[in-house]
Amino acid sequence: MKEHNVLVYVNENKDPYHKCVEKLEKTLSANGVRYSFLEENSDIDGSSYEALFVIGGDGTILRRTEFANRFSLPVIGINAGKLGFLSEFEQGEIEEAVSSFLKGELESDARATLEIDYKGKKFLGLNDAVVQRVYSESNGMVITCTVSVDGTDIDAITGDGVIICTPTGSTAYSLSVGGAILAPGINAFSVTPIAAHSFSQRPVIFSAQSACSVSYDGGSSAGLFVDGKMVAVLEKGDKITVNKAEKPTVFLRKKDYAFYAKLSCKLKDRAGF
Repeated sequence: MKEHNVLVYVNENKDPYHKCVEKLEKTLSANGVRYSFLEENSDIDGSSYEALFVIGGDGTILRRTEFANRFSLPVIGINAGKLGFLSEFEQGEIEEAVSSFLKGELESDARATLEIDYKGKKFLGLNDAVVQRVYSESNGMVITCTVSVDGTDIDAITGDGVIICTPTGSTAYSLSVGGAILAPGINAFSVTPIAAHSFSQRPVIFSAQSACSVSYDGGSSAGLFVDGKMVAVLEKGDKITVNKAEKPTVFLRKKDYAFYAKLSCKLKDRAGF
């Protein structure tokens, strides 16, 4: 019998009474699955593991994207947050999650991921790369960014900033500021202006095989955010390049996973219907 070895990451803020993680531990042990916990800022080698179980919300999964991508570890999300768009299982489905994994009944869902380069530093983003003004009491100005695709300027955006997002990220920040929803299988990314000061500035969809860059042309203070985390304070003239990462981020899904059905359900949850 094959011995299975998995990693577990738990957001304790989402599981304060340890109910989810204790249920997952009990279920893994009962099925003879070896497991280790992935800690924050861990330098653990993930290459000897088969999968990464993540307990938390969408933000929790996003914080584990780079690790999972680096070691080509498929993610099995257990929703302990509010929306849970990226997760495949709810808290009451932990036994089903483990059983389906062990039986090989889960299907791979490979999601295109961004590779962001800023001054030689590289970041991975499952959702988006955002150049956005940083609010302060002393400076309330808007910012201007020039977006280029394959070396051609497509727009100079004046407003609160710009989002470069994947299909996965199209249902996140980009959607909230008027961006289009992209189905996961589409080989494309989106440029979405944030509170643009012009009626002519609209989202632009471009091929994921293209090279995109964003130049920060000045205005208010601005930052570079990757999947919601601020990774750099920008200076006028700074340039960020965004490309499709070499490897996708992989999730394991139920065989009856239906993107549009989940989209409808989760958007209704978000709207409070």
